[in-house]
Amino acid sequence: MSGPLPIWMGPFAAAASVGYGAVIRARANRLEQSLAVDCGLPVISVGNITAGGTGKTPVTQWIARALQASGHAPMIALRGHKGGEKADEVLEHRAALSDIVVAVGADRARRIAAKRVNNPSCDVVVLDDGFQHRQLRRDCDLVLIDATRPALDDELLPLGWLREPVLSLRRASGVIVTRAVKVDDELSHNIMKLHGQEPLAWCRHAWTGLEGIEAGAVHEVSWLRRKRVAVWAGIGNPRAIVEQTESIAAAVVDVPRLADHARWDAPKVARLLARAQEAGADAILVTPKDWMKIAPLGVKSELPLVRPRLTIEFVQGESMVREQLARAVRVGQSRCHR
Repeated sequence: MSGPLPIWMGPFAAAASVGYGAVIRARANRLEQSLAVDCGLPVISVGNITAGGTGKTPVTQWIARALQASGHAPMIALRGHKGGEKADEVLEHRAALSDIVVAVGADRARRIAAKRVNNPSCDVVVLDDGFQHRQLRRDCDLVLIDATRPALDDELLPLGWLREPVLSLRRASGVIVTRAVKVDDELSHNIMKLHGQEPLAWCRHAWTGLEGIEAGAVHEVSWLRRKRVAVWAGIGNPRAIVEQTESIAAAVVDVPRLADHARWDAPKVARLLARAQEAGADAILVTPKDWMKIAPLGVKSELPLVRPRLTIEFVQGESMVREQLARAVRVGQSRCHR
């Protein structure tokens, strides 16, 4: 499996991967000798061991809503990739969860404490991308593995896609397989060998509709069926959304190569619009993360731009996940009230 760098950079990537592994091991040893910070609330972490998208944002949102439905007042805490408060995942959380507190910053314990001052009702924290953020004590560590790119036999970055060795799965409370259309017995067995338990659950990203960039423009997913589509996906694993589009649309005719957390400006949008038109596209499908940065630009387009409305649907194990969340909250509350 190739990593995030071009094939011609293989020798550099191999050397860099060895150096990256040494840094990871040193960091792990240092963290094992230090005490994690207790933020005073139950903490549920959602993370992964690979670079690129595994579905952390929609799963985090599902967990926050599940906790809310159980009578809790969750807070989401995340670093905010480079852009801090303007990072795409931050904007996405705030747009989808306007009634849930979002704390942003590299020092998550400090940001959680600051948010609690004005939001004393918050009683549980959900860490978005928290598996490597071991400085904060947690009561549940959920790791997501993408069924379309598990990468369990891959190399460390940048030669492969792994952010840390696969045996790190032993630290996880449970594994959730995302983008799964069914239970994969072979993948389940491989996870069992590495993690010590079978996956807690299997889920998929379901599209409930398509939202247009024009105010109030909403379409059924079937709107794509007779259309030739360009896909703009500035995420780590664009293949999953391209394949999902291919399963619905007449054809996917253009997929420009975009960096994870791609930057957007009006000239770039104009260039890609021209490229999509040259490819014969009837519409452009944009990931929710990219949408958050494109929509404010106010670019006019002859081609309709749409984003999928995402929800998490469980193939198996939803009740197990809910039980794990409830147990984590109980354990965390007991710890905090000692």
